[in-house]
Amino acid sequence: MKIQTSRFGMLVVSGDTLLTFPSGLVGFPAFRRYVVLNPPEDADYQWFQSVDEPSLAFVIMDVDLLQPDFRTNLSGEGLAELGLTPTDSISIMAVITIPSDHPDQATANLRAPLVVNGRTRHGKQLILHESIPLRYPLFQDSIQCQPYSEVATEAAV
Repeated sequence: MKIQTSRFGMLVVSGDTLLTFPSGLVGFPAFRRYVVLNPPEDADYQWFQSVDEPSLAFVIMDVDLLQPDFRTNLSGEGLAELGLTPTDSISIMAVITIPSDHPDQATANLRAPLVVNGRTRHGKQLILHESIPLRYPLFQDSIQCQPYSEVATEAAV
């Protein structure tokens, strides 16, 4: 399958790499088909590229790389759309925001992760509890902040 992108030009992607988000993403409900693109260099991030809109792409990272102790209470209702079975694997990714004038202040949205059923390749963007960070700093050394586990503990008290 050929897709046109504004950042990478024309790409040929395998149809079996297509991810479908039946409800779309927050702010982009009309765009439901995406592919994950790996950067040419060995990096921890990936690109989440819309198949239907050439200019729509997000930087994403596996949540486990960002916060190994990340725990979510994924609701059965939220996951029902994914048609999960007990043997299905899921991927959980966070959308990354990189300010153009301060890339060292990049953040990950842990409050609205992208969850994908590995078997069906269907995904959903979940909206989690307010105690989970909307802007989790990628570079802890450059920004004064509390680790996520401390924030979650304080919110639970």
